[in-house]
Amino acid sequence: MLTTISVVFLIGGAMTAPTTGECPNILDAAGVSQMFAPMIAHSIHSLTLEDIRYFFEEDATEENGIPTVNMDLNSDRRVLPDAPLAGYDDDFSTIGMKTFDVVMRNMNRTWWGITNFNTLDKLTHAFHMAEIWDKTAEQYKLVKQLLDPESEICGCITDIENNDVLNYLNLLAFKIKYPGITSGNKTITDQYIVSRAKRSAAYNFGGGYKFGGGYNFGWKRSGLANFDGFDFNLSDIELLKDIAEKLVDEDGVITEHVDSAEHWQTWREMVKEGMDESGYYDLAVFLFCMLN
Repeated sequence: MLTTISVVFLIGGAMTAPTTGECPNILDAAGVSQMFAPMIAHSIHSLTLEDIRYFFEEDATEENGIPTVNMDLNSDRRVLPDAPLAGYDDDFSTIGMKTFDVVMRNMNRTWWGITNFNTLDKLTHAFHMAEIWDKTAEQYKLVKQLLDPESEICGCITDIENNDVLNYLNLLAFKIKYPGITSGNKTITDQYIVSRAKRSAAYNFGGGYKFGGGYNFGWKRSGLANFDGFDFNLSDIELLKDIAEKLVDEDGVITEHVDSAEHWQTWREMVKEGMDESGYYDLAVFLFCMLN
């Protein structure tokens, strides 16, 4: 793959902006996988500006163009346009301790992070994402040497309104906030639809639903979603029913939390799976094109 990709990059100088219809062939020729959009959404959803600066571009700005899922689950704004500053404490010298500190500082905020995750769940997720970025960093260095940010490849990559990256980020935001919403399990999905319809000041979403499960963040390769007719500018209550019925992918919930050595074995195997190798390459290309 490397030889083919290198040749494509080296001859792919500045070109006119490709059309949406041309992009699938352009990306395929560059070695970008068909699972590009969902893998990118999974890989960037909790990325912070500090992470970008540590793993990829040390001079990245607050207007970095990397969309992320809003960690504030109480907000009506699901997706942020730029990876935000998380407030890493520079008194700590390692990225691991800085990440640990952010999770611990927010451990009492029910509406922060991922619904129904306990503190060890959230720490596991945070370190899992850091592993993905660390594995991507080496490929990023190679891509940076070969790819022209003005190329047709980057023209297609950065068109996140049409290449489904934004759609998958919005879908992921729903899965994080409403675990099991696409599971096809009406016992779960009906609770969300009814509860949102009845939502009042006394309604405590963060208290957890009866099933008590959290978002299953382990990467799995499944069919691509069909977003035809979906407008993610609409509110949660306007979209929940359609998401529950039309975007079913059997993505269930995690009902075992990191609260014992036995349950850790389940999570350990899940996080060790990581992504396919193609996912790290896709992410490196995406981040380079977006940041340059």
